[in-house]
Amino acid sequence: MRTLEKIDADIEKYRKEYDRKFNDRTEKREWGDFMKWAEPEIKALSELSRERRMIMPYKLSDIPDYADVMTLKDFIDCVNSGVFIDYDGSGNYCINGKETDIQILPSDVEHNAIRHEFDSVAWYNK
Repeated sequence: MRTLEKIDADIEKYRKEYDRKFNDRTEKREWGDFMKWAEPEIKALSELSRERRMIMPYKLSDIPDYADVMTLKDFIDCVNSGVFIDYDGSGNYCINGKETDIQILPSDVEHNAIRHEFDSVAWYNK
């Protein structure tokens, strides 16, 4: 397993390349063309972010009243049923009635990147 430091270094490398491409004014690109051009960086950043969330330590805090809290199993079932997609919002893992600072996205379910040591999810719609 890679360390957080190695993952963070790789994230920084891909972010710099993404930013370089984004700020490249030598060619005028439509947004869709830019997204294709930057696809390797976008994909790598998504994968690295998922990998990082799988091993990062967490801090606990109170769950805000405006969060929708559900069991981890219910969250996974909702994602598998098509109720939640990444564009709908995101959540944070919870444990023993407290919220962590670790984000969970619906696409994490598809990639089998779920931290099963947590018991619930605080969901935040966009």
